[in-house]
Amino acid sequence: MGIQGFPSKTNVIKSIQRGRTIIPDDATTNVTITAVDLDKSFISVNMGMFRASSTSRAGSVSAYLTTTTNLAITTISDSPTTSDDYVAWEVIEYV
Repeated sequence: MGIQGFPSKTNVIKSIQRGRTIIPDDATTNVTITAVDLDKSFISVNMGMFRASSTSRAGSVSAYLTTTTNLAITTISDSPTTSDDYVAWEVIEYV
């Protein structure tokens, strides 16, 4: 292991899969991905909103690999307003 939290030069990235999806508030969406090794992969997600209003809104997003080919993404709103959540995701697999 190199610098804490970062792999050493001997651990190279095998694959990166990226995508975007729109998820209704308080819902889970499954995304099919190319098979990855669950022990050598991690996920990065970011959430934004599509909405007509400029009112700010709190919420969260979580993602996990349910199988080697399925990424489950869940959004949770902390606001009474509703809108679709725009989620950008990335699955990174190391050798």
